[in-house]
Amino acid sequence: MRAVRVECALPSIEHDLRIRKALESVSWDFRGILGVFDGNLRMMVECITTDSKCPVPGFEIGGVRVIEILEEWNSDYLTHHLMVLEFAAELIGQHFIGNDLCLLAGTNLTSSGLILQLSGRQSSMISFLNSVRGEMPVERVTAAKGMEGLVVRGPTLQQHRIIKVAHDSGWYEVPKKISIRDLATKLGLSKSSVAEQLVKAESEIVGGFLKRSK
Repeated sequence: MRAVRVECALPSIEHDLRIRKALESVSWDFRGILGVFDGNLRMMVECITTDSKCPVPGFEIGGVRVIEILEEWNSDYLTHHLMVLEFAAELIGQHFIGNDLCLLAGTNLTSSGLILQLSGRQSSMISFLNSVRGEMPVERVTAAKGMEGLVVRGPTLQQHRIIKVAHDSGWYEVPKKISIRDLATKLGLSKSSVAEQLVKAESEIVGGFLKRSK
């Protein structure tokens, strides 16, 4: 099956204690799977911080444990930590046991949210996606197209969330069922930010529609 990109916006996952702890750092970037040991999945990640502090070996939260810090280096005002993380069997289930599902480069966690990029057997991909959806809201799923790979066009993840909430709240109905003020309150954003992002998202959507209709 072609590669798939799964995106979860931060407001949908920030209640998770693991996410909160992770976002004390700038970002977490996937670097590679190291294997499955006693049912637990080990992977190499790069943790980027501004204060040189990151979880130390032995630290564990919600089924995720720091095994080792392999290397550290600095760039500008940032410190990079190459680490080995272990995800408990009860957290990952059987998804990576059969060697038919793989995380890809581009998988990361930042203040914008969680991005998972995967490839593998179709049935395994669907099973994994259903498991993710059972744990957290998924804002967008993008499949690779032809030679373009995982090229994401259209609204950004934040814009996608705003336009989805607007649609679900009756913003596009006639007459509108929600005001821009109430929509902004619902999203936890300013009125000007919501209005600006709605216009940009709508422009991307209409532009994409017109290109396809040529």
